[in-house]
Amino acid sequence: MNRIGKFAVALTVVFWSIGNLIVRSSTLTGPQVAFWRYLIAAGLYSLYHVARVGPLRWSDTVKAAPTAIAISLEILAFFIAIKQTTVANATVIGSLMPLLLFGVAMRRFSERVPLSVVAATLLSLVGVVAVVFGGSTGAELNLTGDAYAVVALLLFAAYFTFAKIARETMDSFTLQTHSLLIGIPVILAVTLVDSGELVVPVGDQWWPVFGLIAFPTTGHLLINWAHGHVSLTLSSLMTLGVPVLSIGGAAIFFGESISLVQGCGILVVLLVLSWAIVQTNKIRPEENETEGTTVPA
Repeated sequence: MNRIGKFAVALTVVFWSIGNLIVRSSTLTGPQVAFWRYLIAAGLYSLYHVARVGPLRWSDTVKAAPTAIAISLEILAFFIAIKQTTVANATVIGSLMPLLLFGVAMRRFSERVPLSVVAATLLSLVGVVAVVFGGSTGAELNLTGDAYAVVALLLFAAYFTFAKIARETMDSFTLQTHSLLIGIPVILAVTLVDSGELVVPVGDQWWPVFGLIAFPTTGHLLINWAHGHVSLTLSSLMTLGVPVLSIGGAAIFFGESISLVQGCGILVVLLVLSWAIVQTNKIRPEENETEGTTVPA
């Protein structure tokens, strides 16, 4: 597998972790901050695409539509989740994504997934249950946020699948640009239903918007590029670093406490699934690598 592809996924993990903390710090609702992020990012990416890559084509819009809709709805669900539950709960629930993608990786992309890796991922469910139900306070509120986190998990798995399929015929920058453009009306509709109005950020409320464009949006560009160079199994497993960094950051910057039960659950999830990453890395890499298309200069 391409070492640069692995590095791109690792950098994505860092950027997405930073993004989780940015969302938590924003005083805007999840859908509101998501809309302004998409609107500004789509404008910037579109200008660059037209100037350096080429005109935007309807055929590319059609190809990018499944990816765009999945990630737009995922971002909305996750932003709501991270506002209503803890960063720990939201990110650890999201760490179950590899379990959902093993079947897709084997059937659609002919990747080899050892039974030991599948078994280890199933074992991690015990840790996830401990994290979700091991909190000492705010249980009722957390369950609502946890439910949104589960929805975000399903959508994120769909996003990874659709993006890897799209990368078979599209370069990563074109996919990213069209995904942002398509996502604008999707997020706007949900925002209006959620709050009945569109709130324009003022003052310091703009900083989280631009922070999300700089970090997690760039992370999506990197992961879309990496889909053409690493297996779906490995890329999904590597995202397990997000809970570690996000939970640590939440404890430092927001003072989020972690109960002993939750701490043990997090440890189980990360140890078991980290072992699974190592086992996946031992699979003959030349059989799992997808060539994809090159990213434009």
